[in-house]
Amino acid sequence: MNMAEISTVTDLDHVATLCDAMDADMFPNWNSHPQYGNFSRALYGAINAESGAYQPADFVICDGDAAVLFATASSDGKTVSALGLPLVLAPHRELGKKRLKKVFAAAFGKLNDLGRETGAKSALICGGADGLTIADHACIDQLATPHCQINAVATVSDGPQTIHKNLRSSYRSLINWGREQLTMTHINATNPDRQAFDSYPAFHAEIAGGSKRPEAYWEVFWNEITSGQGELSLGYLADGSLASGTIVIDTGDTAYYTSGVYDRSKFEKPLGHFPLFDAMVRAGERGIRDFDIGEIFPAGSASEKEVQIGFFKKGFTTEFKLRTIWTYNLNSE
Repeated sequence: MNMAEISTVTDLDHVATLCDAMDADMFPNWNSHPQYGNFSRALYGAINAESGAYQPADFVICDGDAAVLFATASSDGKTVSALGLPLVLAPHRELGKKRLKKVFAAAFGKLNDLGRETGAKSALICGGADGLTIADHACIDQLATPHCQINAVATVSDGPQTIHKNLRSSYRSLINWGREQLTMTHINATNPDRQAFDSYPAFHAEIAGGSKRPEAYWEVFWNEITSGQGELSLGYLADGSLASGTIVIDTGDTAYYTSGVYDRSKFEKPLGHFPLFDAMVRAGERGIRDFDIGEIFPAGSASEKEVQIGFFKKGFTTEFKLRTIWTYNLNSE
């Protein structure tokens, strides 16, 4: 790529136009995981449209007329992030080392500008989960502070027997019990059953005990699922009542356990084990390699509920991945 003048595009309409024209193959970090890619940008965008908690500040670094780094950024007046998630700095894959340094210097310069403009004191930046990426090295150069996020990740491409072998031994009888109790329905691109899908948001609000999410939030899930980027699994009891719901979203060869609700009042035994196992097996059958069950928390690092949910997730795999999350102190001078 020829060297030209480095500039920063901040007009949100212009940024959106550049994003629409992006050659995704040239920006592999942009959509490498459901939690930090196109799905999360749409989902958290729908949440923010309702709450207004974050001021959008997406930007693109250009080399002449060519976009060379994309970033979804926002500020709540305290932290620059991607609507609350660590922001992704996604550079063009064919930049040389010298150009990369200049491009990342411009990106960090823009983050500092956002600190001055919004009062934010730090930026939260997403690093790699399979070793250090270009973005990680840029954060090191900028003296950012790292911490690790631990996710339970199962390899599901080797088939049900391998998945079953890696289960916590106490889970196997619970999975067999759940298989006997539940009749599963799967909503996906080949079965776009809107009526069945629409039963999940109300079920989610009822069982989770929280307020119902806006329609735009659930529309993001519907669009992903019906476009072939995931699946909703619903589990029904013999009397026809809904007892479980599990949503998995796919990006490339990774599936992410995005949402799960289980009516524990129906039985003394837990209902969540078979639906999650079923979702893992089905993900492998549709070509997924890595099934990310989500973050786990060591005791004392989070609430007791979060630690217990993490314990549940750990029982489905013997594999874990560390993702580096960086905190960059913004220069507000």
